[in-house]
Amino acid sequence: MERNVKAQDKNLLVYEYIFNQNEVAQAEETAIKHVAERVDIPGFRKGRAPRYLIRMRYPETIKSEMLEVFWQKVTEEIGSSEEMLLSPILEDFEINENGAKLVVQIHKKPQLVIKPFEEFELKKVDKPSILESYVERRLKELQEFHAIIEPKEGAAEHGDMVRVKMTVTTDGKTIMNEKVNEYVLYKEDDRPIVTEVIGKKAGDTVEFDRDFGKEKVYHYKIEIEQVNKRTLLDISDELAKAVSSEYETLQQLKNDLEKEGSELYEKDMKEFLQNQAIDILSNESELLISERTLTELVERAFEKIKQDKEEYEKLLKDHDDDPEKLKEALRNYYLTDLKRTLSIEKIAQENDLNVTDEEVEAQAQDLAVAWGISVDRAKSILKSRQDISDDVRWELLKRKVADLILAKAKIVNVKPEELHKEEEKHEDK
Repeated sequence: MERNVKAQDKNLLVYEYIFNQNEVAQAEETAIKHVAERVDIPGFRKGRAPRYLIRMRYPETIKSEMLEVFWQKVTEEIGSSEEMLLSPILEDFEINENGAKLVVQIHKKPQLVIKPFEEFELKKVDKPSILESYVERRLKELQEFHAIIEPKEGAAEHGDMVRVKMTVTTDGKTIMNEKVNEYVLYKEDDRPIVTEVIGKKAGDTVEFDRDFGKEKVYHYKIEIEQVNKRTLLDISDELAKAVSSEYETLQQLKNDLEKEGSELYEKDMKEFLQNQAIDILSNESELLISERTLTELVERAFEKIKQDKEEYEKLLKDHDDDPEKLKEALRNYYLTDLKRTLSIEKIAQENDLNVTDEEVEAQAQDLAVAWGISVDRAKSILKSRQDISDDVRWELLKRKVADLILAKAKIVNVKPEELHKEEEKHEDK
């Protein structure tokens, strides 16, 4: 078997495989044998009919069997030498008495061009700005939490707290029956459960309908059991003492809130920078991929989606009932996903970054909290579920790649409002 490169476009190689007369004869012998074992010819036992008779009666079947023989040799050769993105595609097949030729498309994993990490610029939100807003927000939360609650006789006003019994029905079915709720009537809350209660007293009942779409109307019945006046403490030493007996002054409370905020900031900012590093890596990397490869990926995905009629119609509706727009969305998905995945793999390989089984198992503590199960149970799931273990391993590898980028990239401090403006620009694009 001889292999020649017929064409090349980035990751796409078109190979021409040539088989000589002897190889064709051997393939024909094998093909005839396989056909003879499957067909029944009157006057002959299965597998005993003369070769010329098999060749004469089943020429196309023999040709197909010979193609299978050649294809097996080709795929074995490709599998041992190429890292594939797609399975090989047969483009053309010719056979005659002088030999055989197969033209095969090979879609390899695309290469990437990645900028030096020193050229990456990441945004880090200014810590003092974050801490200032964090302390202010937490003080307001504590002020709300430690509000003085007193029953009142009059009508409910904004800022009051009410206790109600709520019943919700739809289509003649009761989905909530006299459930007791307590909530604050905030002025900025325009939901009917707030606006309809304003001006009502304990003992009053309000009813209204809400339409959430999908042709379903919900009927609400709210019985007001109690109206309470809320008095907020001033943000002062008085509030600090109400929060805990450990505090004598507001400054002491603020100091602890700053410490709490600082710890959260370091944790959240590290994660924020890691995600930002991976996003920039993906966006700034150049993917050397053939348009024919992208088209093949999109067409395969499109045909698979079409097999599920309900899913296809839903996705089509999301894209203005235009199949071409859906295909364009699939194309963008593959471009983004390939750039992200392959860039992470490339950096990990070039820098010998690996994730050990011990590192995966160590994540059981966090997973246990997230899943609401014991650590031992989380460890058991990681061992028994390869898909979950692989996902955890991939996330850990991403973090290692991100940390490598962070060690070399330029990191600039920005005010929160600057970052918001930057995000809005990207959203507009």
